[in-house]
Amino acid sequence: MTDAAILIIRLATGIVMLSHGIGKFQKREILDKKWKKEYNYPIGTVVLAGILQVAGGLALIVGIFTSAAAFILTLNMLVAAYVCIWEHREPFNSVSPGKGWDINLLLLGVLVALILLGDGKWSVMEYLF
Repeated sequence: MTDAAILIIRLATGIVMLSHGIGKFQKREILDKKWKKEYNYPIGTVVLAGILQVAGGLALIVGIFTSAAAFILTLNMLVAAYVCIWEHREPFNSVSPGKGWDINLLLLGVLVALILLGDGKWSVMEYLF
């Protein structure tokens, strides 16, 4: 049962992270300008975040280096939570589109759980090693 739960968590979280990463590439120019203006992040930070989210999401989906991928994505989500809470002063609940840090907290919790749980038996790593 535990391995089934790990698989479900890996797949759901991986799909969410993959989707967000792809979205960063689709809106790169807009996000580059916004992140530079609002947060003073260097140009290219959007691409870096997108690469981390796509690669990390794929790693979670297939179950390879899950703990490492979840750790890197946790760092990514800590920055996202910081921006939501301290830069934007967003409310906890996502009451309007794109506002709220409840999803950030949920993803952080799931990612920390994956760091602790690892790949599980239903993963590429299980078949490789």
